Amino acid sequence: MKKFIYIPVVAGALTFGGIVLANTDANPAGTSETNSNSANVQNSNQQSNQKAPKLTFDDASAKALEIVGGTITDIELERNMNSAYYEVDVTHEGYEYDLKFDANTGEVLEQKREKEDDRDDDSDDIVSMEGLISSEEATKAALAAANGTVKDMELDNDDGIAQYEFEIEDGKTEHEVTVNAKDGSIIKHETDKNDNDDDNDDD
Repeated sequence: MKKFIYIPVVAGALTFGGIVLANTDANPAGTSETNSNSANVQNSNQQSNQKAPKLTFDDASAKALEIVGGTITDIELERNMNSAYYEVDVTHEGYEYDLKFDANTGEVLEQKREKEDDRDDDSDDIVSMEGLISSEEATKAALAAANGTVKDMELDNDDGIAQYEFEIEDGKTEHEVTVNAKDGSIIKHETDKNDNDDDNDDD
């Protein structure tokens, strides 16, 4: 009888142990699944942010000139983890205006005005929008030269030449592409390897 009673108790202990082990093994799996889901959500947000913004370069220019009827000297498309926005600099009647627009909704996020410094009053910095190709055409030209994701875009005037300057990322390679704003030709294309993983390689 003692043997008969003893065997079920051992079996019960083994079964209980199996349950404990099963529960213990399930926790890391659950944690891993949670981490995986979080990573998927983060990647999804990043991919969504890398899509072309609804507000084009030309839209941002028009909105800025609606607020300040002056001359655009600089326009940039900036991106971070959660948003994309345009920064537009406009000069008008001795003042410089810094405007920031949400690149998807067009909402004015920031507006500043300051007295223009005489040292900065240089006609070579002025960007005339007349006769320039659109930002979409410039983007196509830049991506034809360097495939990847546009991280930054700027319209500038260098030595009297209006040009779009792009930063494009393709994996671990970063490209700087300059497009002639008049005819879409490539003025400059430089590449640089991203060394962010150097620390991992040393481990």
